[in-house]
Amino acid sequence: MDKAPLISVIVPVYNVAARLPACLAGIRGQTFADFECILVDDGSPDRSGAMCDEFAASFPAARVIHKANGGLSSARNAGLDAARGRYVVFLDADDELAPRALEYIAQVQEEAPDALVWWDHTRSPEAFEQGKSVPLRWERTSRVAQEPASDYTLAFVAAWNKLFVMDPIRRHDLRFDLRLGHAGVPGEDNKFSREYLDCVYADKNFPVAHIQLPLYHYYLNPCSLTGATPTRQIDEPDPPEPNYCARLQAEYEEKLRVAPDLLAGEPFAAACTVRIYLRSLAFAVWSAHQLGEHLARQDWDTPVTRTMLDYCRGQRIFVPYYLPFRLGSAAFIRRFYDWDIHRSAWFFRFKLLFKLLLRGWKEPPAFKE
Repeated sequence: MDKAPLISVIVPVYNVAARLPACLAGIRGQTFADFECILVDDGSPDRSGAMCDEFAASFPAARVIHKANGGLSSARNAGLDAARGRYVVFLDADDELAPRALEYIAQVQEEAPDALVWWDHTRSPEAFEQGKSVPLRWERTSRVAQEPASDYTLAFVAAWNKLFVMDPIRRHDLRFDLRLGHAGVPGEDNKFSREYLDCVYADKNFPVAHIQLPLYHYYLNPCSLTGATPTRQIDEPDPPEPNYCARLQAEYEEKLRVAPDLLAGEPFAAACTVRIYLRSLAFAVWSAHQLGEHLARQDWDTPVTRTMLDYCRGQRIFVPYYLPFRLGSAAFIRRFYDWDIHRSAWFFRFKLLFKLLLRGWKEPPAFKE
């Protein structure tokens, strides 16, 4: 048998004849050679399966698995069963990898073997093209520092933006949940990623190697295997929680103790930390009022809160809740939060007013409503 490749790229394929050529061209154009490509045709009704066969006939690193339609989880599991690499990268058939993606991923893994290696993605074709000419740029950081931004970066959620080690996947028989990964039933990426991280890292604040380049072009395809997007769904407002303010303070005091440089890393991740904290604190003020709990100003106007507010001012980062907390009115904070969760026009009016008052402060694009 041939020597096992370093990386197995698993590509589940279903009904993507229009987008598949771009995906396959990206695979063929990789500057890194030590990989195999496993194309899993999940019973495609179009020409996708035949296109995979044609590609494999002209690209020795590729092989094709044809199977009955079972959904995204089933297709990825078939790829895992066949994978021979030491590492695994997942690529959806309507998406693309940058030409140097595998080269950069392998290099960072070699330089940071103890870290979870993950990379940025973009939905913008222009940003993806521009990123192809940018030299490798990566940062060693930690899960605690990256977690607040993960709703936007999908660092610990998506399967297609990180390097998985096959050994723990084999030892723990990790597989995608077959109940998930169908149209209207997403969540397979998140569940698999969380189970993998729990198996690999005993320390929950494990090291992370973040490649700060859009190595992955994510194409929003309503006809994909799941028909779902990775964005968060809008749910009903959370019910009030008792004693939430004290628990929130304890949580962030511990985060700052474990990672004193929490706000010193990537500006976007730090801004996410501040935004999530201030909105959670507004929820705490609102919850206390809803439940009739007494909440003194010193309960929420704490050193943690001042640290977050000072970061906004120092970096000139616009967060909607900055001015409500600087003004220090609990009544306005809880009213502003109530407008927020009910998407009231008053929330957007005051947000616009705050932007005018804080002219020149920058709002990260992912924060914009």
